[in-house]
Amino acid sequence: MIDDQREKELLEGELKDLRRRVAELETLEDEHRRVVQALGESEEWCRLLVQHTQDSIFILQGNRIKYPNPFTIAVTGYTEGELANLTVTDLIHPDDRNKVTEKFRRAGDGGQAPGTFSFRALNKKGDVLHAEINAAPISWEDKPAFLCLVRDITAQTQLDTQLQYTKKMEAIGTLAGGIAHDFNNYLQGISGYIQLLMMKKDLTDREQHYLMQMEKSVERAALLTKQLLIFGRKEESKLRPVNLNEVLHQAYKLLIKTLPETVHVELDLSDYLEPINADAVQFEHIMFNMGLNAKDAMPEGGKFRVETRDIFLDEKYCDTHVGVRPGAHVQMVLTDTGHGMDPETLEHIFEPFYTTKGVGMGTGLGLSIVYGIVQSHNGHITCETERGKGTTFRIYFPALESATEGRVAEPERDVHLYGGETILLVDDETNILDIGVNILEQFGYTTLTARSGEEAVDLYRARGGEIGLVILDLGMPGMGGEQCLQEILKINPKAQVVIASGYAASQTVKYLMEAGASGYVSKPYRLENMLKKIRELIDKK
Repeated sequence: MIDDQREKELLEGELKDLRRRVAELETLEDEHRRVVQALGESEEWCRLLVQHTQDSIFILQGNRIKYPNPFTIAVTGYTEGELANLTVTDLIHPDDRNKVTEKFRRAGDGGQAPGTFSFRALNKKGDVLHAEINAAPISWEDKPAFLCLVRDITAQTQLDTQLQYTKKMEAIGTLAGGIAHDFNNYLQGISGYIQLLMMKKDLTDREQHYLMQMEKSVERAALLTKQLLIFGRKEESKLRPVNLNEVLHQAYKLLIKTLPETVHVELDLSDYLEPINADAVQFEHIMFNMGLNAKDAMPEGGKFRVETRDIFLDEKYCDTHVGVRPGAHVQMVLTDTGHGMDPETLEHIFEPFYTTKGVGMGTGLGLSIVYGIVQSHNGHITCETERGKGTTFRIYFPALESATEGRVAEPERDVHLYGGETILLVDDETNILDIGVNILEQFGYTTLTARSGEEAVDLYRARGGEIGLVILDLGMPGMGGEQCLQEILKINPKAQVVIASGYAASQTVKYLMEAGASGYVSKPYRLENMLKKIRELIDKK
């Protein structure tokens, strides 16, 4: 009995110990499950981070890119398979290859880690990208490698370059303006003495001739200093509201008489252009100087084309262009089919006295004057050029309405602005509809509103017989303005539809006008102008 009791106690002890071990194993299993779950969540978080980050992440091993994330594929333009067949050297600008490979070679030999540095890269199209890389040495599959994080800093680099260029041009402008101002004082003294001498009655014809030639030289020098003053923004601009098209038409008449017949001048001016605050005389200088510059770039002849249109510069554009403010602008595009410029020339084209022409062929002030005038009008100028393919200048001037900063001025109570017709306003912005209804009803119109293209089509299908004119926003979600126009014209091919947009390209506007639109206005538009446009179209019909 005693042995049986003892055996029973031993068995119970072992069973108790076994249960304890089972409990410990269950605890360990739960802990392991939690660790595995946490590890999985951590891996998923890291995967999402690598997949969605706006930086390139990859492993560099043996001069080959491995496991590139989606942004690496997007920014380089290569597929993952294409990248696998390239060396990393293929993606580096030739002038920076030695610098980059030397840093990684030293690190591979046990030297200092590459750390963070910048270089120029090339995408699949051959575009130059500015990049900043942070590389850390790791071991991958038992072999040395580098974990690389690369950031695209192209936009920031371009912005910094623009800022430095702007500061340089401001400094040159201050210097040029100061020199011109002092030089004018000297010219005034010379001219004064010449005029005193010319007043003498006993001058011979030869002496009179000499003094007249001296006076002409003074006048030419004075013109030169005036040009320097314009560049340095010391010459006051006489600003008033003008229509750029009218100024260009006047300048065109002079230009075609000045340029040789081998240079064909072509105007493509928008029919719908907001006014700007400008000095008409100085704008003629722009047209004249750009025309002469284009002529010199086309010694064998060619085409000089001038275009205008309304355009809206958004914050995204302004963030990458120094000194430009968002809002409505008038754009002037000047294009020639000349020999183009190399990058070094492009870097200096607006600097005074910089010229690639021979001695006596020019002062190098033409583009400087253009730059100064644009700056004095709070404008912005860019240049695109390619050797053998010509040059395009784009100049932007703030539309006059942009100075109102969103304030809506009530139109003058002109009897010719009143009407009794029904107007359909189509816009997805409630405040624009409210303003439109308010002003149109004040001037006697009945208004209908629609907040989408679909709603506008349904409304026009039901009540088109009483609608005299439609004011249609171009950019709306769902059925956009372009499709809405087409649907309304299907219902009534003679429908009067005015397109309104803050960012439509000139080609889009031209296409819509050809498709059947009756008119176009650029946002932000003056209500008085809109009322005049409505009255003009309805009366014309």
